Amino acid sequence: SAELCLLPGLATFLPPLPGSGGPGPMEAGLGALPAELRAAMRTLVGDLDALFTALGLREECFAVGTLSRVVAAELASYAPARNRRRMGTNKASIVFVDRTLDLAGAVGHHGDNLAEKILSVLPKLPGHKTDVMVNMVELTALRTTDEACSIIAPGCLAQPNDPAARALWESFMNLKQKEAVMEARRHLVEAASRENLPIKMSMGEVTPEQLSSYLQLFRNNLKALENHSGLLQLVLATVQTLKHPQTAKWDNFLAFERLLLQ
Repeated sequence: SAELCLLPGLATFLPPLPGSGGPGPMEAGLGALPAELRAAMRTLVGDLDALFTALGLREECFAVGTLSRVVAAELASYAPARNRRRMGTNKASIVFVDRTLDLAGAVGHHGDNLAEKILSVLPKLPGHKTDVMVNMVELTALRTTDEACSIIAPGCLAQPNDPAARALWESFMNLKQKEAVMEARRHLVEAASRENLPIKMSMGEVTPEQLSSYLQLFRNNLKALENHSGLLQLVLATVQTLKHPQTAKWDNFLAFERLLLQ
């Protein structure tokens, strides 16, 4: 027994049927398609039958999507294919999938990944396509209600000269969000300990408020800020992403997509 997934890649989409009383897209057959597309469908079905004949298949067809359903139905009713299935010795399941469903991957929220959320939620760094602006005001004595404060130069994710920051960014990309946030706390505690800052390691769930309180220890220590600038920028990016209202929407989208897949 074999399973083969076929993805019809026709450039023409199935057009809506005219009028309100005609069959819906689920019932649309080959006759509802434009003449050029009907001819292409018949050619495709003939080619598939020739392939399955060479393989000696006795197939069972399944379809995902309206256009794929038309192809599967046409193959099932194709006279030469019916004769072949009576003689075929190799069983196979054929799954036709509409290529338009590829769009689901391009616009999906693919998982519990902190790096993906940071790149999607925070504003882009001017002149860059793959980096973001990190608001650095929290590490200064400046107090402003303007979230896009332009007085302080923004931070970013690219920290090639900071080994701890590079390691943390790898964690953001490779670990689940919960584990990545715990790594952010661990790196921050280690950095504070090296600078003899009065930090206490707390257990349990990591919250953005907890990370912010740790960041405050660096604010009045210029040497510590300089030594751990790259790491602090990544932790600030984490805090700002977790607090961003778009993150809650992201989690809702992700939950809906998982339900849809089920």
